[in-house]
Amino acid sequence: MRELYRDGYDYLTSRPDVTAALLLGGLVLGALALLAANLFRWGKIASVLSGVSLALALSVTLVRPSWGGIRLGDPLQVCVPGSFSVAAGGALLNFVMLIPLGFFGVLATKRPLLVAIGCVSVSAGIEIAQAVFELGVCDGQDFMNNSVGGVLATLVGWLVLLVFGRGRHQRLLPAVAD
Repeated sequence: MRELYRDGYDYLTSRPDVTAALLLGGLVLGALALLAANLFRWGKIASVLSGVSLALALSVTLVRPSWGGIRLGDPLQVCVPGSFSVAAGGALLNFVMLIPLGFFGVLATKRPLLVAIGCVSVSAGIEIAQAVFELGVCDGQDFMNNSVGGVLATLVGWLVLLVFGRGRHQRLLPAVAD
């Protein structure tokens, strides 16, 4: 686990463009998440953490020193097929990338199915954007690892809500006299 943190830290400190995108994106997406939390009556802290988590995922996957151009045609034709595996360091980083988004998204919205679909959609969107804008390799294993991590975190967040959230909300309701 220590190696995973070191790999992530080394990547962020060696890429000032990614760090800048994370900071700016975290501020913007965190603020938008706070606005959505107020509008839809979601949990504010969990919403902001979800927005910052999304900024992290987008900055480490889509920020490159130069744009490769725009690929016309079907971007999925250039995708490399792959399956779920966390055997290598990069694969493990892809697995954990959407975990905060899935976990905090469920705590904020209390809608596990929509959050799980959102995590899979974000993963697909990142891989397709990498192919269309030539920002990296559209990799099936990255898609699977990102999606599985996000969905598992969504399930853990949902379980946390079931165990700790229900009783708290029931205590907040006034007792009804018969």
